[in-house]
Amino acid sequence: MYKLFTDKPEVFECNIKLEGASLKNSSARLIIESEDVSLLFEGTINKDGKCSIPIKKLKGLLEDNTSGQIKLEVIAEDTYFTPWKSDFIVEAPLIVTGKQIGRAH
Repeated sequence: MYKLFTDKPEVFECNIKLEGASLKNSSARLIIESEDVSLLFEGTINKDGKCSIPIKKLKGLLEDNTSGQIKLEVIAEDTYFTPWKSDFIVEAPLIVTGKQIGRAH
């Protein structure tokens, strides 16, 4: 299960290996699909096959505990494929609260 967070941006990274197509002319995108919303984030693939897709803060786009499917799509020349997919859940940000219990002298 892939975990997403609403309160901070993150970067999805993976390694892509292509045979019969050039990485130079390839692109990648991450698609996040829930019952109510579909989001698409564009990424890049460098010459060594490292794929990097920035995911902006999801606050206001997805609610806490939203679940669905996340998938990586790669477009290489005229071929489209999905080398990875997973279920996801949006986790609530960690909230720390404190209570003053006295004053130091």
